[in-house]
Amino acid sequence: MNQKSKNNRFLPIWGVTLVSVLGSIAGLYFININIGINDFSNLVSLPLFSIIPGVLIILSVWAVAESKNIVQIPRNSLIFLTLAFSCWFAAEQIWNLYEHVLGIDPYPSIADFFYLAAPILMFVGLILYLKSTEKKISKKAIFVGIAASLIILIPSVLPIWEVSFEDEPIEIIIALAYPVVDAVLLVPLIIAMLFLITNRRDFFWMMILAGIATMITADSIFLFLIIEDAYVDGHPVDILFVSSYTIWSFMMFYLVRQSKQETKSNLQEINARNTKAIEKYGVHLALIFINLTVVVFLIGTSFYMGPDSEDGILQFFFWFLIVLVIIFSSIVVILNSRLNKSLENRTKQLEDISKELIKNERFSAIGELASRISHDIRNPLSNIQMSIELMKNSPKDAKISDDDINVKLQLVSKNIERISHQVNDVLGYVKNQTMNKKWMKISESVQESIETVTVPSNIVIKIPKSNLMIYADPFQMQIVFNNIIINAIQSIGNNHGEITSKFSENENEVQIEIANTGPEIPENVLPHIFDSLVTTKQIGTGLGLSSCKTIIENHQGKIYAKNNPTTFVIKLPKTER
Repeated sequence: MNQKSKNNRFLPIWGVTLVSVLGSIAGLYFININIGINDFSNLVSLPLFSIIPGVLIILSVWAVAESKNIVQIPRNSLIFLTLAFSCWFAAEQIWNLYEHVLGIDPYPSIADFFYLAAPILMFVGLILYLKSTEKKISKKAIFVGIAASLIILIPSVLPIWEVSFEDEPIEIIIALAYPVVDAVLLVPLIIAMLFLITNRRDFFWMMILAGIATMITADSIFLFLIIEDAYVDGHPVDILFVSSYTIWSFMMFYLVRQSKQETKSNLQEINARNTKAIEKYGVHLALIFINLTVVVFLIGTSFYMGPDSEDGILQFFFWFLIVLVIIFSSIVVILNSRLNKSLENRTKQLEDISKELIKNERFSAIGELASRISHDIRNPLSNIQMSIELMKNSPKDAKISDDDINVKLQLVSKNIERISHQVNDVLGYVKNQTMNKKWMKISESVQESIETVTVPSNIVIKIPKSNLMIYADPFQMQIVFNNIIINAIQSIGNNHGEITSKFSENENEVQIEIANTGPEIPENVLPHIFDSLVTTKQIGTGLGLSSCKTIIENHQGKIYAKNNPTTFVIKLPKTER
């Protein structure tokens, strides 16, 4: 099944699942309202407000880890969204603990801090997203956002002020802070919605904004319920809170799923760098976060305990637990540091062993290369020696112009050319030359390469007239063209044949194709044709095409071979003059 088909199947399944989950949540609450569910608070409300925010945190952190592959949202914006989700998660769990475990209802509490911090972090995330769009936000959109925010803020603040007038100042401030932070968040929410509607419809952000709008609506309704003292656990307003967490969870999963479809350059290097950073600092940061959460929670909980002796024992237990957690964390940090050092030493040992293996492999390759060169050079040397001996035994009145002498001289010349080609292959393979790039015409470079090669009369070479230019090292490109043309000549052999070249370009690269009418490259050899010591000929070092690959890759290009007809394709990046 191709990727497009998988994507087409994913979205309907994803959408149906989201609607089904939201419908099931709403159904449970309405069943409880109309019929009643025994112990609804512990069996339904508590799991929903624990599991769904927990899943949201896991998926958000996963999305941040995959953020290098995500294009729908800037990384810094995603981080602030994740921090906002984390605050809501912390607030819900603290509130669950107060209500379902400790049976207390403190106000203000630590949970209030997290509830208030979440919209502020979400506000920053939205601002960073709008800033990343690089498009000017209209003044009209800003005015609409501020106006709508004030319209909702004023009716929310006035009742709180009237009800809380006789409360402690800190209680009044906390109570007023809830509608204020929601109103502040509402401004970029409306601006972002208008931007998405008028400029681009981004499915991810539309759903995230829908979740935020649902959360603000739930907060406003909850506020009036608290003022009227009408809220109870299992109230329909909880559907809105849980729905927000559910929508965000599904969108984080959608984001992670989409990130798998994206490809980015240097991904392996980025992942290696991230992994190294996590290995070095991840445990420490995780322990710091856990310790701070435990300490703040325990101190905050003990603050609401009475001064009687029984609570004093509980407070002693709290402080003892804090010290125990810190000691345990310190031990973990020490052990982790020792393990990291041990891992670094082991990694260094493995790298040394790997280098030694590579060195041995190179020595083995050199031995094989020396054996092949000695074999390949021995034959032409024998031919040269035999030709010279025959010429020595020629009649004294023999002349160079004589046919017999001329044939022997041609044989000597061909064998010298053969040795020269093999030596050049080796030199091109082992020599690491510095590049001297300049602008050059491709057609002229190919023509100059042909002029340095002996072309048999049975072969025709065709070069198109072209003014196409590349920015490359002329000497090294001539080595590439020489190798390809000589291989083509040797492949055609004594048969009549053609060597043709073709030059083209697009927005990003220049393409050079050199084809010949010789036999096709065997299918089992084609994928390895540019590997060292691989050759399809009875003679040759198998290094010529490997040198070509090295040269082209040093030019940030690509080279490959294909059949029907036998063609070598070179692609070089296009450079502006």
